[in-house]
Order: sequence, then C-alpha cells, then structure tokens
Amino acid sequence: MNGKNPSNDKKIPPEPRISEPPKTLKEFFTYLGPAFIFTAAQIGGGELITVPLLGAYFGMTGLFLVPLIAFIKVFGQYYLVQYGVVRGKTFLETCWDKKWLRWLFFLLMFGCILHSMLLAGLLGQTAGTINFLLPVSIYFWVIIVTAIAFLLVFTKSYKLLEISSTIMLWLLIFLIVIVAILFWPSLDQWAEGFSPQMPGPVKGLETTSGVMTVAVLFVVLGAGFGPTVSYIWYAKDKKMGMYEATANGHDIEPEDLTIEEIKRLKGWRNMVLYQNLVSAAILSIFSVFIWVAAAQTLYVEGQKPEGWTIIPQMVIIFTLTYGEWSGILFIICGIIALFSSIIGPFYGFSRLWEESFEKLGLYDRYNIKKESVYRICLIFFTILPLIFIFIFARPMWLFSTASILTGPILGILYIVPIIISFIEMRKHAPELTPRRYWAIALAVISGVLMLTLSLLVL
Repeated sequence: MNGKNPSNDKKIPPEPRISEPPKTLKEFFTYLGPAFIFTAAQIGGGELITVPLLGAYFGMTGLFLVPLIAFIKVFGQYYLVQYGVVRGKTFLETCWDKKWLRWLFFLLMFGCILHSMLLAGLLGQTAGTINFLLPVSIYFWVIIVTAIAFLLVFTKSYKLLEISSTIMLWLLIFLIVIVAILFWPSLDQWAEGFSPQMPGPVKGLETTSGVMTVAVLFVVLGAGFGPTVSYIWYAKDKKMGMYEATANGHDIEPEDLTIEEIKRLKGWRNMVLYQNLVSAAILSIFSVFIWVAAAQTLYVEGQKPEGWTIIPQMVIIFTLTYGEWSGILFIICGIIALFSSIIGPFYGFSRLWEESFEKLGLYDRYNIKKESVYRICLIFFTILPLIFIFIFARPMWLFSTASILTGPILGILYIVPIIISFIEMRKHAPELTPRRYWAIALAVISGVLMLTLSLLVL
C-alpha cells in the first residue's frame, strides 16, 4: 500500500498485517512474557543485592527511593520498547540507518561489554551462594552456573527463555509474600522509611559516597542496561505489534499504514505500557519488602554484608526468628534470582550483536548463518564475564562499577527514542507520536538523572 495520508479511507488488507492487540484479561496475560523475563532478570541484581544491603546499612532510612526510582524509570524503558513495537525494527537498526546516530549503534555494542562486568559480579555472587550450601569451590560453581546459563539460551529459543523466567519469577513472588507476612513494619517505621533522607556510602556495594550509592541504586533498580536492551528482543521474538508484520515479510513505513492498522498499533503501544507498569509494580513491592526485612533484622543486629557471599550473610533475615529451614529457602530463592539475572542478558546481548553484524555486512560478505553468529556471540558473552571475575575476584566492585559505566548509555536510551518517534511519525502517522506528556517528562527526567548521577560519580 503506497498511500501517503493516514487519514485516507483505506480498507484493511484481506489478511491483516498487524493482529488485534489483547482485549481480554486472558489475552493480556499471554503477552506478559517479555515483562516477566525482564522482571526476573532485574530482581537478582538491583532488588536482591543492592536493596537489602541498603536496608542492612541504613535501616528504614531511604526506603522512599525504591518505588520512586522504579516508577520513574519505567517510562524510559517504555518508550524504547514502544518504538520497536510501533516501527517493526529495533532501535539498534534505526541507529544504523540514521548516519548521524551511528555513534549510538556502536555505543550499544560497547555497553554490552561493560555490562558483562556486572554479569561477572552476579556470577560471583551466585557461585558464592551455592558454595555456601554445597562447599566445593567458588570458582568451580562459577563455571557450572555459566555452563547452565549458556546451555539454556544456546538453542535461541525465546519460548524456553520465557517459560524458565516466568517459573523463576513466580518462585520469587512466593518468597516476597512470605517476607511481607513475617516482617510487616509498624506505622511509625513506614513513616520513617518514606521521609526523604539521603543514604551514605555502603561498604558492601564498594561505594564511597552517598551520591555513588544513589547512582548505583538508580542504575540497577528497575530497568538496568542489560535487561533494558534485552527487552527489545523479547518484544521482537514475541512478535508484538509491527514486529509481527516485519516477521511476515512486510516492509511498512508510517505512510503505508491504514487507519485500522494505526488503531491496532495504538493498542499494542498501550500493551507495552501495561507490561512495564506490571513489571514496575512487582519490582517495587519485592524491593520494599526485602529492604524492610533487612532493616528489621540485619540492621538491628548490626550485620553489614560484603564480599562474595552477600546472600548467605542475609540468611539471618529468616533464621533469627524462623529457623534454619527459612534460611535455606531464602538462599535457594536467592540463587534463582541471581541466575535469572544472567540468562536474560546472555540472550539479549547475543541477539543485539547478531543484528549488529548484519548491519555491518557480515552476512553479505561471508556464507554464514545468523544462528551461527548468534551462538558465536553467546560464547563471547559467556567467556567475557568469566575473564572479569577470574581477573578481579571482586564481584561487588564489578557490579557497582559496571552499573555506573553503563548509566550514561542508559540515560541516552531513555531520551533519544522519544525524539526519533516524533520525527518519524509526526507527518504520516501523527496518531502514533508520543502523546502522554507527563510520561514523556518522567522518561526525560529519568534519563537526565541517569546521566547526571553516573557522570558525577565518574
């Protein structure tokens, strides 16, 4: 279809290029897979390590930061993923197609390498936690965990990733329900937690100032670099919105859209927003209660976890009051949470580099399949964290440093897609330009804060 005005009265093609967005609650839940993978990937880093550490070091002070950060950052994530669902191509592809944005194309590739330092920290914490239960060698468990994560995403099966992440997420939700029941604070404690106060440095995070602590929390809580970038490919593989048309061989520009297709894309755009709000709600609730649990146990006892075995050091949250069984349950859930934070970026980064090499002309020059390149990239992103953890042997330093280094890239990603959406849609499909100005404002504020805090620390 080559019409240039979306207001023309066009008929829907015999076989619609874009499916109807979910309209019922049942249909809505069938498309929550990308949000579940993202949420499961995020809980292990920010929510299960950073958040309880702050509770252990500061008690209830600073708790207000958790929902504030999670719900501000969700809109930066939303506009990035929404761009692909409406345009049918990833933002990486757009960065390549627009020559003035190619610097961001290469910056995204480089960001995957930087985030591998954070994955190394997560590997170290996962291995240290398992070694607490089954003492062999931390480095032995690093290899085993890496191998399992590698095998899980080697098949390039989005469905397997979605099922695995969803199961792990529900186990973690079960954990937080227990935490909420066991450690519900008093009204005065809630008031203290939501009174604005600035936290200080945290030895367990290897931060040296309050600004650095807030910066690390802002980067890792909610949408961090790895899960954010990977989310783009979850939505693509789920074939949401225009991604479905692209997968079916349709090369559709904004001026080619029919009135009905624009209407459907607006519905898919809303679906992305609802996904992100569900994710932010889960992350906020989980984070608030795990912070409260640490504040009422670790902080009270003067316990300040640090080093390789932060999760086992947090066992006191449960064992002080409820016995050894509860501590073992917490450790198992901690292992699941940390592991889920590794597999998502393994998959997403390999997909990003696979597409990057396509833009760089690799497949035109050589007779090589995309699946083969994906697996080569997966091997690279499997080995790279191992190199970092074996060389530096400081998991939390790697975790915090990678968070700060990827912060500026993430801040840019929260802002630029909004601008590009306006430029591409305002003439031929104005109904699809970003219109929630309050949400745009939150996304821009989030991006500016991400840039500012990270650069201040650097």
